[in-house]
Amino acid sequence: MILQIVGYKDSGKTTLLAETVKFLKNKGYRVVTIKHHGHGGEDITLQDNTVDHMKHFEAGADQSIVQGHELRETITRTSEASLSQIIDSAVTIEYDIILAEGFKNADYDKVVIYKNPEELSSLTALSHVQYKLPFQKLSDLEPFKNWLESWIDIKKDESE
Repeated sequence: MILQIVGYKDSGKTTLLAETVKFLKNKGYRVVTIKHHGHGGEDITLQDNTVDHMKHFEAGADQSIVQGHELRETITRTSEASLSQIIDSAVTIEYDIILAEGFKNADYDKVVIYKNPEELSSLTALSHVQYKLPFQKLSDLEPFKNWLESWIDIKKDESE
């Protein structure tokens, strides 16, 4: 199952995604998240090069992986990829659901979060919009959670 959370800057996407992860983890789901950093040509900010694996990366490694006791971090030099390409190449664990923040033009079911009628109109034109959440409703997510459980049940039925 793949569900996108899309909206414009400062619309509450990250807040909604974090709350959705907590909700799904409490239900026992294995969750992967993918975030599109769509900040106008800026790249993501990496850890500084005082940690060993970043020294490797700064020296020119194409990929640097650090393994801890229970966590692993991977940094990879790559050109921008589509959501489906990232899922195919970078998701390396078993999961029940992938939550993607952003990637408005990807071809997966979407929840749109909006602040005003203009944003709603623009976002509703995207493909596969399944749920619309006004920014003002972030304080009461029960209707969204009820919808999410129904959506998951439908997706489970479709995959059987």
